[in-house]
Amino acid sequence: MILDKGDTPLIFPQFKNEEKMTESEICVKCSGCCRYVSVDIEKPKTKTQIDTYVYYILHRNVQIYIDNDKKWNILFITPCSELLPNGMCNIYETRPQICRDYSATACSRTGKDHTHLFKTPDAMLAYLEEEKKKKKKKTTSSVEAKPKKKK
Repeated sequence: MILDKGDTPLIFPQFKNEEKMTESEICVKCSGCCRYVSVDIEKPKTKTQIDTYVYYILHRNVQIYIDNDKKWNILFITPCSELLPNGMCNIYETRPQICRDYSATACSRTGKDHTHLFKTPDAMLAYLEEEKKKKKKKTTSSVEAKPKKKK
């Protein structure tokens, strides 16, 4: 599998005296959320779904992650076409509702919005294999722990 597919890194701007800024002040200046699209997807349960997710991740600037709520998401690292060179929104007054609803508390720039990030198929497949082993071990342990019926 491909170890480095040449993704454009998802970089959030840093600001002078950022430690003294509120989340809202950072949010207004950042534009990090305008540099990607993230969509919920199902946890893969079949070989077909896993194969489809591998296909997704093989594409440049596409990653999959598991968020803090254990939900699976596909991430497209691609800037909004209305983002100006200075990072400001060209259509701020008429921006889509999803942009209006976004809040600083949902910000990804802190890096705390996911538990697992899969940039390559190998990373996702290794995770799924490890989860399969854990589940099998847990199932085996619970079967062994059940008392045997007396005759």
